[in-house]
This record gives sequence, C-alpha cells and structure tokens, in this order.
Amino acid sequence: MFMKRLKTGIPGFDKLIGGGFPERSSILLVGPPGCGKSILAQRFIYEGLKEKQPAIYITLDTSPEDIVDNMNHFGWNVEGKKDLQFIDAYSWRVGKVQKKYAVSNLSNVNELNIALSELIKKLNTSELKRSIFDSVSTLLLYADPSLVVKLIPILIAKTKKAGYTQLLVLEEGVHDQKTVNTLNYLTDGVIKFKMDEEDRFFKIERMKSTEHSAKWVKFKVTNKGLKV
Repeated sequence: MFMKRLKTGIPGFDKLIGGGFPERSSILLVGPPGCGKSILAQRFIYEGLKEKQPAIYITLDTSPEDIVDNMNHFGWNVEGKKDLQFIDAYSWRVGKVQKKYAVSNLSNVNELNIALSELIKKLNTSELKRSIFDSVSTLLLYADPSLVVKLIPILIAKTKKAGYTQLLVLEEGVHDQKTVNTLNYLTDGVIKFKMDEEDRFFKIERMKSTEHSAKWVKFKVTNKGLKV
C-alpha cells in the first residue's frame, strides 16, 4: 500500500528514508546538545510551509522569536507565516507570556494538552501537517516524569489523528534508561545523533514502513542547514 512521505528538504537525508518521513508518524530525535537535532526539525517545518502545510511548533527550550531568527539565519524565511503557529512553553520562565497559545507553568502538563487541542482545531485546514516538540527533555525536567510519560502518547495520538507528522527532540544522557525506552516504544521511529571533536553523525535506528541502513552517516551544518 502506497504511503505518503513528507520531505525534510535535505536531499541526502530524504534519500536514506525512502523520500521522507512516513505520513502521520512520530519520530524521536535523540542526541547531545548542539548536534543538529533542532536544525533538522526546523528544516522539516520550513519544507512543509513551502507547500502550504500547517505547522505546530511546541517550544520549551527557547522563545518563538529566537526560533524565527534562527530559521531566518539559514535562509528559511518564516516571518509572519500564518501556517506556522507556536505553543510557547518557554517564555513563562522569564515572566513573559504573551502568545495566545502559551503555557504558564510546565509542572501542569494539562495546560500543554489543552493548548495543543485548541491549536489543532484552528489549523484543521489541510491533509498534510507537521509538528515539532522541542524538547521532551525540558518537560521531563519541570514536570513529574510519570505524568509526562503518560501525556506523550496522548499528544502523539492527538496529532496523528489530526494528520500531523511529528518530530520529538530528546537530549541524550540526562534521563534514566526506562524513560528513554518508553519514549522509544511510543514513537514510530528513532534517529540518533552523535559528535566527536570535528564531525557530526546520525543513524536511523528504526523507521516504520521504511527500508534503511542502520549505519552512522556523517553530515555537516552549513549556512544553509544540514548537508548529508
């Protein structure tokens, strides 16, 4: 049965996963800080916006304004695009919650759930949609991990039902193995990242409905994003 795939806009990467991420899949991006996880996620969002595909960006690690600035830095102009909507779960930490879809306290995970439900209703206008959760690690830091592990499958199911393909970012080395294994089990695919002194690598550990190599692949971060 033919499965639609959503391109990341990184030709070398898309070639390795059969043309793009499987439609309505949830993919876990795991690796150390600064390895390129968020850049991949942002490129994925931008590729969809070029095709008028709505996007939800749940940000817990930086402000929506900084994300827009970072994407503009790579030449991905998303300024003022109505198809891109943020759930701001960051700004409350600095006492600044101005976005309509915002979280005022990460310890109350239900706030995040409600904000996502409201935004999904607003953007229910296209067959293909994209979503980013950056990062699950920050939610685990501020909220009860047992509640987070129960919330994640609800958020995944909700976005899938609404037609979203979702990337979830997880920082490596800061969570117990049971939590990591659970998140691995809950998602449809896992991409791992690593770095040495000079180079960056990724490995497609698993991906539903996709033939792929499990070898480490070298990539670079350029002024235009990731290059495989």
